[in-house]
Amino acid sequence: MKKLVAQLVLCAALVLPSAASRSARAEKHPTNACGCYGEINACFCEKKAKCGCPGECEPKGCEEERQKKLQKEIDEETKKAREAEKVQAEKAQAKAKPAKGDEEEDDTDKKAAKGKAAPKMTPAQKKQLLKLIDAFLAEHPEASNKMMSEVRQEL
Repeated sequence: MKKLVAQLVLCAALVLPSAASRSARAEKHPTNACGCYGEINACFCEKKAKCGCPGECEPKGCEEERQKKLQKEIDEETKKAREAEKVQAEKAQAKAKPAKGDEEEDDTDKKAAKGKAAPKMTPAQKKQLLKLIDAFLAEHPEASNKMMSEVRQEL
């Protein structure tokens, strides 16, 4: 019975790698920052190995993952460039061809906006304005035949 137990222990020791043999293997093959080491045409990685060592021994799939990220960045930058070109083309087109009808509409819109922006005058303010206009016309009789906008431009 003792011989049988001894034989089982011996077989287990040969089949299962011991902690001593693992540490010896690690000393024989130092791992890189990713947790991998390479031999002639093979790469061996620990279970906790991670990507981050381009050009060295890495876990499987790291290179493909980097390629996907790079392609995604390229696609994003291309999309941004197309959008910027589109905006510039629209701005250039708007500056190059202003329609005459649009200019007239802009002028009327500006005048209407100025009129809307002015606050309402109280009756007392209207009386005071009339007195000021009369005083101005008394000093400048030639301005009585002009439009208010012309008088305003001269001032």
